[in-house]
Amino acid sequence: MTQTQQRKADHIRICLDEDVQFRANTNGLERYRFTHCCLPELNRSEIDISTTFLGKSLGAPLLISSMTGGTEQAKTINFRLAEVAQHYKLAMGIGSQRVAVEKPEVGHTFAVRSIAPDILLFANIGAVQLNYSYGLEECQKVVDLLTADALILHINPLQECIQANGDTNFKGLLDKINGLCSKLTVPVIAKEVGNGISAAMAQKLLEAGVTAIDVAGAGGTSWAKVESE
Repeated sequence: MTQTQQRKADHIRICLDEDVQFRANTNGLERYRFTHCCLPELNRSEIDISTTFLGKSLGAPLLISSMTGGTEQAKTINFRLAEVAQHYKLAMGIGSQRVAVEKPEVGHTFAVRSIAPDILLFANIGAVQLNYSYGLEECQKVVDLLTADALILHINPLQECIQANGDTNFKGLLDKINGLCSKLTVPVIAKEVGNGISAAMAQKLLEAGVTAIDVAGAGGTSWAKVESE
């Protein structure tokens, strides 16, 4: 098992066994309540929450966001989530595929297209890898592995700084993201991993050519806490 594979296995174990949820920081939704309407002027059976995104139909505007891959346990998780996504016509992102670039024989742990032929499916690689010898070839490879509809570039500076042997050179990434967006065969999505993307950074990413942004703010799993375990 490679170092990257071991880290993926550790992530699953830690998330299952340890308290790694956000505590002080929340997404803020608990501060809001809808005004109750006891006489809604609607017929529930006529409500349609389906939509389209990146040219594909979705049963609901929901994304099963990127989580894992690279181990047999991760494969089980990915394939079960893909079955749900196919059944309910939801979008799905795969966990970082860096491990599949390093060790191609684990690519099958991500390859959910065989059981989810119709879903909107996102490949995934860390944006910081563009500063560590990754380029168009590697990004296209992870897209092709999944027959993916788009590529997520996850942006996780805090996690990388806390992670043992993390990749912490973030200089010049915006220009490299711009270059990738102009050449990759599918749209690029920028995604944080629990710390959010500010309006200023979102504007820079859009100007660099990304098609969509997954803000991925506080709430749920704290990857900083995961890496601290």
